[in-house]
This record gives sequence, structure tokens and C-alpha cells, in this order.
Amino acid sequence: MKKRNLNKYIISTLLFIILSTTIIGCTQREMEASSSLEPLTMEEKLEDFEYMYSLIKENYPFLKVNKRLHGVNWLENKNNYINQIKKADTDDEFIYTLDNILSDLNNGHTHVIDKNNFDFFYITYTSHRITKPWAKVLQDKKVLKRYTYNKSQLKDIKDSGVHNNPEPAFEKNIIIPDEVAYLRIGQMDSTRAEKDNEEIRKFYNEIKSYDKLIIDIRDNSGGDDYYWINNVILPLAKKPLSTNNYVFSRGKYCKPFHKAKGLKMKPIKELDKDILNKMPKEIKSDFQEYYIANKTFEPYKSIDFKGKIYLLVDGVVYSSAESFASFAKESGFATLVGESTGGDGIGTDPILFSLPNSGVVIRCSSLLALNDNFTINEEVKTTPHIIVNNPEIRSDYKYDKCIQKVIED
Repeated sequence: MKKRNLNKYIISTLLFIILSTTIIGCTQREMEASSSLEPLTMEEKLEDFEYMYSLIKENYPFLKVNKRLHGVNWLENKNNYINQIKKADTDDEFIYTLDNILSDLNNGHTHVIDKNNFDFFYITYTSHRITKPWAKVLQDKKVLKRYTYNKSQLKDIKDSGVHNNPEPAFEKNIIIPDEVAYLRIGQMDSTRAEKDNEEIRKFYNEIKSYDKLIIDIRDNSGGDDYYWINNVILPLAKKPLSTNNYVFSRGKYCKPFHKAKGLKMKPIKELDKDILNKMPKEIKSDFQEYYIANKTFEPYKSIDFKGKIYLLVDGVVYSSAESFASFAKESGFATLVGESTGGDGIGTDPILFSLPNSGVVIRCSSLLALNDNFTINEEVKTTPHIIVNNPEIRSDYKYDKCIQKVIED
């Protein structure tokens, strides 16, 4: 995936609701700080690359998945990457090159955090006790200097409300009166989870006697699990729903992040051997710890919808949208229609680390999760019950192949 497309994909995954004033402010800070940052020497750039390379080598979970899916042996490309770094004359070229190198990992959660996005991460991770390891990275003096912040500016961005989205994250419609209803969720937007709930529940009550409800998450690349839990599962579940997924980690750097999130990691050696033998071989050879990610939800103020629920998915579905797709399939909540999803949605927030000389912050996936059939979620994704090739969203439902499949079912 090209760097420009990858960055666009990453931004949508993170719900980046960046206000124009934030972007202008960031540009001004860059201009003001450009003279205060000493240009990196080539030796410093190479040291930073070596640090990033080693951390990924020891902690990143999808190196072999990337090789199988994309034919990229990232670790063996080291000399090529070093040559790319040597051609980066300026700091900006160096940072751009780092992001290109990371794009070879083909993972939407693994990338350089650029200056336009720093506000989002800072607000997200410096506001809660359980995100202390993330905050520690972002509050490092070298990091703040690289991203051109001072104490006054930090207070301003925390008070700015950059997260708040004034528009609903959903759309509703009636496809066939008294028969087929439609709810589209464009983002798993945490800032709208409570605000949208009243209107979504009102819609459910209006269509509770319908035969079919379509929930469309095509083109939804993530956000926060709470949105789909609060606005889909809790009101529509007819009984308790539950899933269990094995999740694995490797390396030492990730441990404080996982501990802060309350993940109860256990040594791989404690896994039942019969179960371990059902898993991909790299679990035993490359990973040291695991936990079982359990999601269990009881109906809450149930709408008592008696019809059949369909979930429309495509290859853009990623992160928390993938988490929803996986849960909906494995729990039996919905019939999935479309094409295989994008993956990497079971676990917790990607980790952050900063480079020692430049202060550049890298975001990185740190957990490998298995589907309920012991395949790797990032590799196999979530496969729909009903396959539809090229399942594009169409403004006229008569030409929307996924919707027509539901009507025909």
C-alpha cells in the first residue's frame, strides 16, 4: 500500500476529527520551532532507525503474517532501509522515509505520528490513568520539542474539545416498508456513542416488527468498541452474547502498556498442549505471553426486535469495526454479508514509542489475536456468511448488491 493511501487509511481508523484551527495552529508552531530544532546528523538518524528496527524485531506481532500475505520480509530488508535513510538529507525527509519503511509492514495501526495528528493522541492518552504508558511517551521532552509544544499550548489543546463531532455517526432508512430497515454506521465514534443512542433506539422501536434489519459498516475503519456495544448489541441482543479469543504478545517493551489496560497475561507454557497444537506454529516459536479476550454482553433495555439482523462488511472494516464484525459472527448476533474485512480488531490500543534522538513517535500494533477457529485475525480477517464481490455502497439500494442479497435471503 502506498504511503499516501496508508496515511489516509490510518486517519480514518482513528476518528481524526481535526479542526481547521488545530491544523493552522500546528503549522504556526512548526514555523516558530523550526529554528529551535538542531538538524539531526546522519549518525543520529541511523541510530534512531536502529532503535525502531530492534523494537519492531522484538515486539511486533505480524512479521510472518506480512511475509505470507504481502511477500515482504521486513527484517531482511534492513540494508535497503538503511540506504533509504542515508538519502534523507533533511529531518522532514528522514521522518517521511521512516513512515515509508513502516508502510512495508502493511498494517494500518503501525505508522509515524505526524504533527497534524499529535493533538488527537495527546488528548486521548493524557486524560486517563489507564493510559499512563502512552502519556509517558507523548510527554517526553524530546517528543514535545519535535512536535513543537510548550506548556501553554498543551493546556490549550486539552481544553479545545478537538474530539467532539457535532454530526451523528449513523444514518437510518426504510428499504421496504414494514419489511426491511437500514442503519448505516460510518464511524465507531466514541464522542457520539451516548448522543446517538436515543435516536438509534427510537428507530429500533419504530421497526421492531420488521422481518429484517440491515446494519451497514462498510467503509467503517474503526474508532471505539463502545459505540457498537452501546448502540447495537445492548439494545438488540435477545440473550446474553459471548466470545472468547486467544491473544498473544511478544517482547518486553509492550508489557507496561498491556498491564495498564488490565490484560492478565500468562506464559505460553501454561497453554494446554492440545490447544496450542491447533494454533499457527509461530505462536509457540515467536510469542511469550497470552490472554483470553472475553466479550460478554447482556441485553440492556432490549427493544425485543424479532426479525433477522444482517451486517454488511467490506475490506475497509478495521480496528473496532473489525472487532464488531468478529463479535457479530462468532456470537451468532448477525448474518454477515459482503467481503472479508480488514482485520486487526481484537485486543487493545496499539503501543507508542519515541525515537531517542529525533523524538519522533511511532504507533505500533502489539497483539496477535486468533479467530475462534484458531486462524490469525490479521491474516484471515472475518469472512462473511454470504460473499458478495465488490460490495460497494450505492446511493440507490436497488443497485447495492449487498442490500439486494439481504432482500433475496
